[in-house]
Amino acid sequence: MKKYEGMFIFHPVADDQLDDRINKAGAEIARLGGKVGAVTRMGRSSFARPMHKKDAGIYVLVAFELDPLQVDALRKRYRLNEDLIRVQVFQADAHRAPPADAPREAAGASA
Repeated sequence: MKKYEGMFIFHPVADDQLDDRINKAGAEIARLGGKVGAVTRMGRSSFARPMHKKDAGIYVLVAFELDPLQVDALRKRYRLNEDLIRVQVFQADAHRAPPADAPREAAGASA
């Protein structure tokens, strides 16, 4: 199993309904044999242009582990979920930039 992160954009709802929707999204991961890790609510944000006739959504970042062969099936399941505006799934470490204190290679410059 590999580690992934999913950025979920939910339709704006009350907090108690959002909990149910996050749990429903996590249940899809578990249904495919994955494990849900940390869930980070990033809050409501306006879109640059309307999506699905909405001008804002609630962003939630979910860390999870899943078999790489099941990722496409997970994306297909989320397309059927009417509570979600959009979902982006990516490998957890593939998008990370190196830490600010990491040593840099000198590109032809001498100190």
